[in-house]
Amino acid sequence: MSDELYTEKEKKGVDRVERMNRFFDKTLMPTVGILIIVTLLFFIAGRFREKFIPDDDRRAASAVSRVSDEPEVFRLRRALLAGYSDHVSEFAAYGYQPVDGYSYELSLGKRVDDEMSIFQFSDPAIGQLTIINYFPAHGNAPYDSLSLAVSSHSLINASVRKDGEKYTVTFTNPDFSSFRAEDSAAFDSLSALVDTAEMTAMYEIFETDIRHLAEDCAIAAD
Repeated sequence: MSDELYTEKEKKGVDRVERMNRFFDKTLMPTVGILIIVTLLFFIAGRFREKFIPDDDRRAASAVSRVSDEPEVFRLRRALLAGYSDHVSEFAAYGYQPVDGYSYELSLGKRVDDEMSIFQFSDPAIGQLTIINYFPAHGNAPYDSLSLAVSSHSLINASVRKDGEKYTVTFTNPDFSSFRAEDSAAFDSLSALVDTAEMTAMYEIFETDIRHLAEDCAIAAD
């Protein structure tokens, strides 16, 4: 993605991420850029609805859309991160601690084991973002690292690294059956190293992590 899509402030934020943590080298850049575009599109669509759709119809359509389009786990994540200040002890007991070096309003991370770490980010500009990093310890793995960046149920980035090369595909559903057309070449390279079952397993870790934490915090989806 071209640098022209980023503001100067966003460039500095990405640069800071790269300096602070080599594991995130270039992982967040495509996600943030895509999210900015999506946010602008939603803004434009919102202005159109305000002009042409009556208030009552808008509220009804919005309620139906939230119920039908967004899985519960994403509503839980939003409620969890919005209520973090009231549940610091529960987050800590589950392994999450604040992490520095990221240009987000809320940045939390936990180390699952020697191979896996999970990060939760929340910011008014981008919403919520979960990143799962997996670095296989055994030497016979087909790749050096696998990362999943879950922005929404229709925006999931999978990145795999092997011998200094990185391949990133933006999937448009959580079962990894569809992706952006422009990622076709990257998909061929990625799928040669990692199969759908592995990405699905990582996505299930994301869902399980959110649901268990929400249960501990007694938080229900909106």
